Amino acid sequence: MSTVLEAKQQLRALLKQKRKTLTAEQKKEWDSAIVAQIAASEQFRRASAILLYAPLEGEINLLPLARLARKQGKAVAFPRCDTETNTMQFYRLEPDARLIQGAYGIAEPPEGAPLCETDADTLCVLPALTFDPTGARLGYGKGYYDRFLESFSGVTVGAVYRSFMVKHVPTETHDRPVVYLFTECGMLKCKLQEAPTEPSEPQENAHTSADLSKPSMLEAVKKRILKTVRTWTSALRKRPQTAVVAADTDDVDAKTAGEGGALRAPHAPPILVAATFVLLLLSRLIDTRLTDRNNEYVVVILLQLLIFLIPAVIYGMLRSDRFPARIRMQAPRMKHLWFTVCVLVVMVSGGLLCGILTGGISSLAGNFTLYDTFVARINGSAVETIYVILAYGVLPAFCEELIYRSILCAEYERFGVGVSVAVSAMFFAMLHFSFPLFLSYLFLGAILAGAMYTTRSFFTAFVLHLCYNLFCLFGQPYLSAFYVNAGSNEIFIFCLVVLFLLFGAFAAGEARKIYHIYARENLDSSYTVSVPVRRLPKNLVRAVLSPACAVCTVIWLVMAIVNILS
Repeated sequence: MSTVLEAKQQLRALLKQKRKTLTAEQKKEWDSAIVAQIAASEQFRRASAILLYAPLEGEINLLPLARLARKQGKAVAFPRCDTETNTMQFYRLEPDARLIQGAYGIAEPPEGAPLCETDADTLCVLPALTFDPTGARLGYGKGYYDRFLESFSGVTVGAVYRSFMVKHVPTETHDRPVVYLFTECGMLKCKLQEAPTEPSEPQENAHTSADLSKPSMLEAVKKRILKTVRTWTSALRKRPQTAVVAADTDDVDAKTAGEGGALRAPHAPPILVAATFVLLLLSRLIDTRLTDRNNEYVVVILLQLLIFLIPAVIYGMLRSDRFPARIRMQAPRMKHLWFTVCVLVVMVSGGLLCGILTGGISSLAGNFTLYDTFVARINGSAVETIYVILAYGVLPAFCEELIYRSILCAEYERFGVGVSVAVSAMFFAMLHFSFPLFLSYLFLGAILAGAMYTTRSFFTAFVLHLCYNLFCLFGQPYLSAFYVNAGSNEIFIFCLVVLFLLFGAFAAGEARKIYHIYARENLDSSYTVSVPVRRLPKNLVRAVLSPACAVCTVIWLVMAIVNILS
């Protein structure tokens, strides 16, 4: 057997084994990300026909592209292998037709399906175990695609998980590279390869396999830190380490969550929350020692970066490479503007009603206070106003939403979206260390999380939070004047209730339209876990069952009591 064939077999065995280590949640997330990358590409937009494949076990599932292609008027075709001639042709799959099992157990178009005529605008997506940056492909060894590509004049692309790519795929003269590669992280235009190369020494191929399996120094450090955290939390719960599921991340299988199986409490998110609580308390001590209030805005800005932003960045680095893709940093859409406006009115009116319910109408008066420590002082000058907006409006909105909506919701949604909304809102309400304000912030946190999930964008929650902060900063005097001139508290409360119900109905209607569009576009919703209603209370308890969560609760109780007594 030649050196190249031996190297290919070794690499195939290694990659097939690595495929088995992927969790169902991880694979589904990466598959949907790759589908989104291809669908948004110029190559897909220009294509007159799309040549796809039916995925085998472990292969990337690109079938959602078929529906998207048909909506754009493109032909969709799948391969059919002829085992007698060892050739392959693509046949169109009509919308009402279904794939049937064919050669090698691969699903293929049924008999009678029309042959797909290809041209320069046809896009062919090739399956593979791996690719390298030159576009060289490692298939399953049958050579069907290589023979097909000899007469194919269209655009060839490959789909591969980023962590499955290798530096060099051993190739033979008949191997055909692809022009573009799509991973869950984006698109890569392949480097030109002068000619297929056959390695002269088997050591080079061994090095290629080692590159695939050997983690980088940063990965090793991350795994070491995560292992230490798991060991510590396992010891606190007096459970053996094997009960914590040895994995690179804290992912929980969606099926287990939906069936109410043995869900383990995620320890990392409440540790992040506890860190922000502790740093926030320390900031109070620092503030009492500030004698020169001229630098107040600089201090407030620096403290927020220290309390929220830096811990959030460190947390994201320690989690996993794919974690940033889960926190919904997508840009908001203009089509969601009216929904955002409606939700903002609901937030303002509902927040005021909650405040009246818990603290009376007199609680609406007063200056805006940040974490019951820094009081916003607005003197009217332009520079002062800019500083106030940045320190008391923009930064709190961004930092709090990053942790208490974006990160926490991504971490807890494995228990169900309802649980993630409830837990993130609970921690957000606890952040302010106040019994009277707990209900208001719990309501606001739930609304913000719901808006983020509806628009699938962190920035929607950030904009809503920012606008609410600006209302509290600059709208309180006008609000006080309004309910004073209204003549009675009852009229003022009635107006708030009408606004709340009216714009709540508008927001609900817009949300229904948005989700209807998502359904038509067949957008991925794998982050949602199907949890029966009867399981939600049990999952909620499990979600907050951790020592770090208990620490957060104790800190909140102590500080809320201290604030009342003081």
